Amino acid sequence: MGIIKKQGVINTVLVYTGTLIGFVSLLFIQPVFLSKEELGLTRMILGFAAVMSILFSFGISAVTIRYLPRAFGKDHKHRGFFGFVLIYTTISVIVGLIVLLAAKGLIFRFYANGSQQFVQHFNFVILLTIINAYILGLNSYCIALLKTTFTTFLNDVLSKILFIVIIFLHFWGYLNLEQFLFAFCMTYGITCILLIVNIFFIDRPGFVPDHKYIQENIGFRPIIRYGIIITVTAMNSVGLKYLDTLFVGAISEGHAGIYSVAAFIGLMIEMPLNALERIANPSIAHAMASKNMKEIKNIYYLSSRFLLLLGGWLFIMVISNIHDLLTFLPTDYREGALVTVFISCGALINMATGINYPILVNSDKYIWGSVFNISLLVMTVVGNILLIPIIGMLGAAVTSFAASSIYNILKFLFIKKRFQLQPFDLKSLYVFLLILLLAVAGYFVQLNFLPVFSIMTKVIILSLIYFGIVIISKWVSDLYQYVPAFLKNRFKFFNEN
Repeated sequence: MGIIKKQGVINTVLVYTGTLIGFVSLLFIQPVFLSKEELGLTRMILGFAAVMSILFSFGISAVTIRYLPRAFGKDHKHRGFFGFVLIYTTISVIVGLIVLLAAKGLIFRFYANGSQQFVQHFNFVILLTIINAYILGLNSYCIALLKTTFTTFLNDVLSKILFIVIIFLHFWGYLNLEQFLFAFCMTYGITCILLIVNIFFIDRPGFVPDHKYIQENIGFRPIIRYGIIITVTAMNSVGLKYLDTLFVGAISEGHAGIYSVAAFIGLMIEMPLNALERIANPSIAHAMASKNMKEIKNIYYLSSRFLLLLGGWLFIMVISNIHDLLTFLPTDYREGALVTVFISCGALINMATGINYPILVNSDKYIWGSVFNISLLVMTVVGNILLIPIIGMLGAAVTSFAASSIYNILKFLFIKKRFQLQPFDLKSLYVFLLILLLAVAGYFVQLNFLPVFSIMTKVIILSLIYFGIVIISKWVSDLYQYVPAFLKNRFKFFNEN
């Protein structure tokens, strides 16, 4: 357990380091040192490859993590499970290539009018898809061996640093567009090679699968069945991450670039939710197993209040300063202001409804998690098809907001009916109205300062108003138990109910 705990701490540091690098890269490096068309093209290639690699790998990540422990044993090289991973992935890649090549004509027609560069460079999509498919298998092999630190470093830190390096090489003229895109794919190729080297360093992998053992103790049919289920689920979750950009890319690579940056700013609001879910998920799973509904209620209620409070502040900061923030980027990116507003609204609702998804998927009604996810995917696809031709990339943002709102409302109503849990009260409404009031005021009141001073002024004034009203009114007094002792001793009202 000590090793796992140590790796958990290191992995957390690496993930947040990678997040910070990605934040700086997408907001301050890519828009400045790449044209909006080049930025959009790389995001489209990455997004399309991410979705296709799930299909190409056919659930190998989950298959390996689930079934390698059943064949574990260094003496017999885990029954050649490493060889099984390679063979399984290779067969999946071949089948995936056949499907992709058969659908290539439809894909080209979809992007023919707006994204000729994407069509012309589609071979890089295929290359990156194949590389990512093998990365998924190799990553999961390391994870199944409980060796996760190096894989986290490669995926969350090194690949992002290498991408920044090749951006500058391209900007300085050392790489033309073709070479830049190949180098972009090779940043993932390097990750793939280093994963193989790492596996030989930490393990004695066997290349020849023990087919008899695997068949008798695991079974190939259960593996295939599980792979199909996981592929559908993973395609849904990964697809939702990139779907908007891929649809916007049908207008032009430039619009895809602008949308990617604008949406990323809005989605920063829900980053605390992603971090909290990692911590809360195992706790809820254990509570569900022991039928400890009191613990689940406590986690759900407190997380909803905390995330509404924090998400509300982030929402106010983003909405109030979006115009000033975009002045730091090339002029074209200012078109994305309303995109950020709608994406931010969806992120706020996602934050405010708390950690509802872990409650759903860890319960005996977990199938409804998939039902709601598929509904979200359908709403997103239909909304993009209907709205993007009418209002452009704003249609993707409106769709994202509407789909996210309906998705979270469905989860909220289901949990309320099934588990009799409802974390909101009249105080929650007051906080929500305060958030909207301050965000609207900050958005429309423009200060005649330099952007950096305007941002600093709004951050200070709106933060003081927001937290001052919330604290003095005691709208979130149940969170005071988490206030540090030195603050409680200094400000006595934190000790009052």
